[in-house]
Amino acid sequence: MRLDELAEIEGDGIDIEWRSFLLRPAPEERDLLEFTKYTMSWERPGSMEPRASFNEWSGGHEPPASSVPSAVGGKVAESFGAEKFAAFHHGMLNAYFTENRTISDVDVMVDVAEKAGIDPTEFLSRWHHNGDALVKQVAADHQQASMAGITGVPAVVVDGRYLVTGAVEVDHYQEVLAHVRAERTQATES
Repeated sequence: MRLDELAEIEGDGIDIEWRSFLLRPAPEERDLLEFTKYTMSWERPGSMEPRASFNEWSGGHEPPASSVPSAVGGKVAESFGAEKFAAFHHGMLNAYFTENRTISDVDVMVDVAEKAGIDPTEFLSRWHHNGDALVKQVAADHQQASMAGITGVPAVVVDGRYLVTGAVEVDHYQEVLAHVRAERTQATES
């Protein structure tokens, strides 16, 4: 959400490229009661992010068992263009944090894709035709992030050199961007 705000402020001055980072790379059964208790910790980030809604898990759906399916779904959505990917991305965040849906479930992703303006039949077709390659791309993204020292989300790498982790305010991103721009200016003047 804050990156959306940053993009609105910066306009063409920045490019945001989303990469996969898997919090649950291997399928893992999760106890619903324990997971519901864990989601109580969402209250703090929810209070810090006015553009988002975080609800304690309702228990109506099972928690996602792995991050891989939703990351692949994101890659499929990306193939429909930046605008539809953004709508899908926001829809997935809403499905998970607000509606407490199992976002590793393909049916949930198809529903989110359709609400994002993506043809559900074409979404599934691209998934089935490109699934193996997309799983490899997701794994490569994750490995690259791990090698860069990323251990969780949110994590933003600015200019391939500066890692910003955690939920930070937009002005913090702007400070990092100003630093990078000053470095670039100094390098060209040298």
